[in-house]
Amino acid sequence: MRHHKWIVSVVLINIVFLLNGHSDSLYNFSRPAMGTIYYVSFYAHKEVNAPLIAEKVFDRIQFLDYILSDYKEKAEVYQLNIRQPLQWESVSKELGFVLKKSIQWSKITGQYFDPALGSLTHLWRRARRRNEFPADSMQTMAKNYSGIQYIALRKKGKQYQFKFLKKGVKLDFGGIGKGYAVDEALKTLKMQGVNKGMISAGSSITVSKAPPSKKGWSVAADTIFFSDGAKRYIENKSQSVSGDDQQYLEWEGKRYSHLLNPITGKPLTNGATCLVEGPNGLITDALGTAFSIMDFDEIRKVLRWRKSIRVLCKRDDNFFKANWH
Repeated sequence: MRHHKWIVSVVLINIVFLLNGHSDSLYNFSRPAMGTIYYVSFYAHKEVNAPLIAEKVFDRIQFLDYILSDYKEKAEVYQLNIRQPLQWESVSKELGFVLKKSIQWSKITGQYFDPALGSLTHLWRRARRRNEFPADSMQTMAKNYSGIQYIALRKKGKQYQFKFLKKGVKLDFGGIGKGYAVDEALKTLKMQGVNKGMISAGSSITVSKAPPSKKGWSVAADTIFFSDGAKRYIENKSQSVSGDDQQYLEWEGKRYSHLLNPITGKPLTNGATCLVEGPNGLITDALGTAFSIMDFDEIRKVLRWRKSIRVLCKRDDNFFKANWH
């Protein structure tokens, strides 16, 4: 599907590299989706139709947006939240996959990652929009209708099936959706023969092979963790940053983050920021959300047998570092 009404910005940087006897050029594209701006960068021969390649990538991102969004009326998740099925109902393979992975990582993190907090996230989203602190009774009600224990998923043959176990519970994939989308966008690039690419969605980024004559893709070095200002490079990895620097409610001198503790149902107030680097965006996005909330000792337990995942966290004046050499 094509959406020519969207503006696609294309910049061809006139730096030509010699690679295997062919000249590769860097192409950059951007487009809004999922409440942020997606940036697609890749190296390809000058002869390829770079805008067409990018269009296919953005088509995939938009397709996922119309599955995972909990605020677009035609989206699959939005419709599930409205219909509230208490009987098994077939869902798309993409939604089934994200649900399966969400349930897995919820178990691994002790439920600190939870995709069924929609009632709570909607309450606090409205509070930020209206600049109003929600009443205790509203918070209690939203908490009573939140939690992964109130959803179920199964696979019957090749088809995923889903149901709610309690009316009023809502799905929200804000803590994993962008990570999954950048993964799928990079896969779309690879399917078109592009093996040197980077997809960025603000808080999540994923990259494939390094650019020609480079040791990796250059990523922003957050001054919270990297005070020396040196450039950082990654290759065949993903990185997600979770924090409250942009989405929060300021109330009576206190900052209430958009990040919610699934156990208490309350927003974080400790200025938590976590950077997670790992094998794919789905994992780093989910763990960035969970690790912003979890005690440092709990994070160590999760990482004990997962040395490929690197973590940096800050809360107030406390820092945590794992697998970072």
